[in-house]
Amino acid sequence: MTKESELLIAALGWAVTGKNKELSLSVDWEKLLRLAKRHMLLPLLGDGLQKAGCWESVPQEAVKTLQKAAMHAVYHDVQTEHIRAKLEKGLKEDKIPYVFLKGSVLKYDYPEPALRTMCDMDVLVHTEDYPAIERISRGLQGVPGHSDGNHRNYLFPGGVEVEFHPNLIHQDTPVGTDINPGWQYTEQTPDGIRMTEEGIYLNTLCHLANHFVLGGVGVRFVLDVWVNRHLRKKTIDWEKVEEELSRFSLLDFAKNIETLAECWFGAGQSSPLLEELGEYILTSGSHGREDRAVLNSVSLSKGGNRVSALWGKIFYSRAEMEDRFPWCKGKPWLLPVAWCARAFKAVKRHGDLIVKWCKSTGKISRDEVSEQLALLKRFGIEPKTPKSKNGQTQGGGS
Repeated sequence: MTKESELLIAALGWAVTGKNKELSLSVDWEKLLRLAKRHMLLPLLGDGLQKAGCWESVPQEAVKTLQKAAMHAVYHDVQTEHIRAKLEKGLKEDKIPYVFLKGSVLKYDYPEPALRTMCDMDVLVHTEDYPAIERISRGLQGVPGHSDGNHRNYLFPGGVEVEFHPNLIHQDTPVGTDINPGWQYTEQTPDGIRMTEEGIYLNTLCHLANHFVLGGVGVRFVLDVWVNRHLRKKTIDWEKVEEELSRFSLLDFAKNIETLAECWFGAGQSSPLLEELGEYILTSGSHGREDRAVLNSVSLSKGGNRVSALWGKIFYSRAEMEDRFPWCKGKPWLLPVAWCARAFKAVKRHGDLIVKWCKSTGKISRDEVSEQLALLKRFGIEPKTPKSKNGQTQGGGS
């Protein structure tokens, strides 16, 4: 771990606990700020440095950058809360079931909600409510953005993006969890539908695992796990959580992430495996790296070759296609039409990226594939074939 990484992790510990390890400010501040920015942690870094009592020793240019990031985070949080309140009002008036997810829930467990930055708000909804959601969103000046079967997003005034999801995770996720759609982890309260505490934690871990294998996750994902376990202060059935994670084949991975979180932000001890896992996360950035995304797509495909990887990206499972193209739901004979429509849309919208992806996969060797699979296994990832809605295992083109 670099000196910059060590300072970032230690400062985050101060930010969420008010105490942690001694900080060493003998770092390259430009590198540190770039690292924190890549992981969307500039506001928390600044907060931690202040709580550690070393703000006066921070270079002035770094102070300016951190103060600017903090002000932007507060501004964005105010705008986000404003849009959220209006959305909830509209959804309740139309009696549309909805559940806010991930950062929209966990940010209130951080010392200050604005410190937990978010790119967007995620909301669990039913696909049949999309027409009403579009009407409500447009009424709030929401502009439709890129949408697919796993979400429909809208950009609202103030730069607030909201994604409406019919499932907690992409149906064809490489980790193949059985967590979808997510309503099974909800409960009715006087204030409306909410995710159970077990559901919140499972979604946190499964979302992390999904991004981890798709290209990598950032430090903020691990911090969410620690905050969920230590600052949320809610009653949770941990036995049930472990049973579900075991069913998802993610228990070993979850344990490694939890142990890493304790090592970084608590009193846990490091180990060679945790150092390797931590370095992988630190060098991934907040939303992963393209080269790792390409390598994993090939490594986790059937046979570990780029042809099957490309096949799997075009010919999604029936469950995924029915989410993306509702008109083929229950009509398997329409799947070929849906696949053609998907291929046409993909080429039209992402033609350059597809060409780049194909070129990149062609450079991956069998040794690289074997090494990557071994790495994922050490971390606790045991990919499995995704399942359809009736629980039957599916292939990419079935």
